[in-house]
Amino acid sequence: MPPGYDKLDGQFIISTTFQPCPQGWRQWQLDGVFLNIAEQTRVVRVADATGREVGLLLGTAIDLERGMIIDDQYSLGSSLENRPDLDAVIERDIYRLAGSFLFIVSACDAHRIYLDANGTLSVVYDRERELAGATAAALLDPASYEARFRGKLYKTLDVDNAGWFTAGLTAHEGISRLLCNHYLDLENWTVKRHWPLAAIETAKDPTAACLRICKRISETTAILAKAGKTSVALTAGNDSRLLLACSRDMIRDLSFVTVAAPTADIDVACATRLARLVGLQHKVLSYREATSAEADLWRLRAGHCVGGNNVKMHPSVKPLEGQYFIGGLGGEVGRGFLWLNAEHNTVIDAKGLVNRLKLPPSADVLSAVEEWLAPISHFDSFFILDLAYLELRMSAWGFCDSYVKPRHCEIHPMISRENYTDMLSLPPEVRRKGTIYSKAIASLWQEISEIPVNKYGNYRDILRPAKEAIRNPKRASRKIMQIVGTWKSRVAHT
Repeated sequence: MPPGYDKLDGQFIISTTFQPCPQGWRQWQLDGVFLNIAEQTRVVRVADATGREVGLLLGTAIDLERGMIIDDQYSLGSSLENRPDLDAVIERDIYRLAGSFLFIVSACDAHRIYLDANGTLSVVYDRERELAGATAAALLDPASYEARFRGKLYKTLDVDNAGWFTAGLTAHEGISRLLCNHYLDLENWTVKRHWPLAAIETAKDPTAACLRICKRISETTAILAKAGKTSVALTAGNDSRLLLACSRDMIRDLSFVTVAAPTADIDVACATRLARLVGLQHKVLSYREATSAEADLWRLRAGHCVGGNNVKMHPSVKPLEGQYFIGGLGGEVGRGFLWLNAEHNTVIDAKGLVNRLKLPPSADVLSAVEEWLAPISHFDSFFILDLAYLELRMSAWGFCDSYVKPRHCEIHPMISRENYTDMLSLPPEVRRKGTIYSKAIASLWQEISEIPVNKYGNYRDILRPAKEAIRNPKRASRKIMQIVGTWKSRVAHT
């Protein structure tokens, strides 16, 4: 089970009482808050408009207005002396930032932790012990880590393969995950939703909304490329193609990478074709499978909350250490990822959501999802499904492994409050068609739009579905069961 704290680079512990600082870590103090951090953790002090220190930013926060990564001090545009609406200030001054970060605030008699727009730097907490941190490995000693491990639920969720802990659950009793769009109140150790508090207005001009998203992606990429060596993921997918289109004016300053994983032959083929077509600096990274020790350390650094192929293949991206890596997560928010067989008036309940997430309906999972759903059950069905994707899947599954590669700086430019607001504002019919991004790609770079997405462009496209079913029959079966289960749920509520 867990080795010493020397294996937890990039992680941290947050409390409102003094905690001994592990050897090799550093301690930061803010009024009423103590932060112990390991190596590879970037911390920036935050002041209000009067210059008074009011918080700390952890991670890589990017200021698009100033065209820079924040690495010294960040100033809010407001004074916090007269007890303003703290959430409104944070929404305006913190959530305008892009990048990957979390914010600790200590002001207006409040001590809280806020995540970025999708919780790309995750946080877990132990309410009874009044401790928060990067993972359970940072919060628990080795004996407690083993004693509190939820082995039965871990197995039920098939975490070693494709499963994960959703809706605030983790692999350890008494350790909860903070989901994006919620803050953790360090005074009473409760969680409160701070966004969205109302439905998002439908965009009158979807094309303009999409162009704004593309502009922010380009600006984020340009800032990273200017700051240091930067590589961009290149696959056969939609979002990878959009990243490439938004990088057109800076391809000389970027390198593009594709991992030659056993199941990524279509990605390698399509990426190689794109690179040759437009002259990219492209490298196919050799696949290297993790040793048992490397896999065990990866799982530990993720608090044993996720597994799957990333555990096996993570050594393949070791050549990217010490540089910025740009990924394409977040784009699915604009395409209604969980909308299958849903309409505006579809009844959304915990059982149906768990089915859409392709998770087993265990009592613990259903209870946690019910608790998550209750405060937002008045929203439109599509909006609930969007929030479920953001919070129950992406925040819980996509980023619980935030700290497994501490010497990598991974940024997803599609993820930001402004981008997500624009994505969620797109009319349902536009999002269902899913063509607005492809149109944007064509307008930005016609040449690359002519190469089919997620296709070889030859006879192999005909054989691909059968090949994938043979390679992963469990996944194919899950997909069929999800479609059937969603249909039955819809019929039952008709």
